[in-house]
Amino acid sequence: MTIEEEVKEYFKNSKPTHDFSHVKRVYNLCMKIGKKEKADLEVLRLASLLHDIGRIKGDEDHEIHSIEIAEKVMDKYKIDEKTKRNVIHCIKTHRYRNNAVPETLEAKILYDADKIDAIGAIGICRAYSFGGENGQKLYRKEDFSNKDIEVSRKLDHKKHTPVIEYKAKLSRIK
Repeated sequence: MTIEEEVKEYFKNSKPTHDFSHVKRVYNLCMKIGKKEKADLEVLRLASLLHDIGRIKGDEDHEIHSIEIAEKVMDKYKIDEKTKRNVIHCIKTHRYRNNAVPETLEAKILYDADKIDAIGAIGICRAYSFGGENGQKLYRKEDFSNKDIEVSRKLDHKKHTPVIEYKAKLSRIK
């Protein structure tokens, strides 16, 4: 079994917003950007495949769970320590809600690829699906005020609306 096949198994019963198709879109974006930027494609391959694997344990702090699972998977496949450290950094910093800053080229690429999947038509669909998964209201009048974004970023995601989820993700894209 390859790492990709093993990761796919983890996502068998995942929620639609963070399923294996999301992982594959992020993977494809990472490979495309990584080739152009001359990044370490093995780090990007592993980081993109493993970045959301911890969501099987829940959405909150999923990057922590993803790191725990990723370490076990990488150990199983005898990934070298330098690559593992870079992959772990990529996973730790891919999330817009935490304040960890991507420092390596590969971490920046994973961060961007994950956010690119959060914009456009698919991103809007994912934001509303995420809202449905978490019992959020469709929108609130105050969601259309930009003052809400920094405050909302710190809220439990279940208190968001899809509009806030989408705007919060977009607010960090430069």
